[in-house]
Amino acid sequence: MANNAPMTHEDHWSRPVAMTLDGQWISLREVVEEEPTQVPFNRLSLEKQSELVAERIRQNPNFDIGILGQGIMDKKRAIDEVQKRTSIGRALIDVEQRMIRMLIKRALGGNL
Repeated sequence: MANNAPMTHEDHWSRPVAMTLDGQWISLREVVEEEPTQVPFNRLSLEKQSELVAERIRQNPNFDIGILGQGIMDKKRAIDEVQKRTSIGRALIDVEQRMIRMLIKRALGGNL
């Protein structure tokens, strides 16, 4: 079944989605246009996944997320949770992993 969920109007192209073999973050645009040798998100260590997600949150100009039982979480707290890999942080990492996978798939398919 196709996922036809509307995409937000965020700038997904410039945010990191993977890492080069020498440890540099690479953006969605670089993955699609240059097809560099990369370490995909799911092959990064948990520490590097946390760093990548924290950087994606940091680069998001309007980051606020509602979490049931926690209320609205701002950017600073979300980054802290991700870096400490708390249960909320791990959930945010999982959400970003799914988002990255979907973004790459859509971008490669010309649907982004």
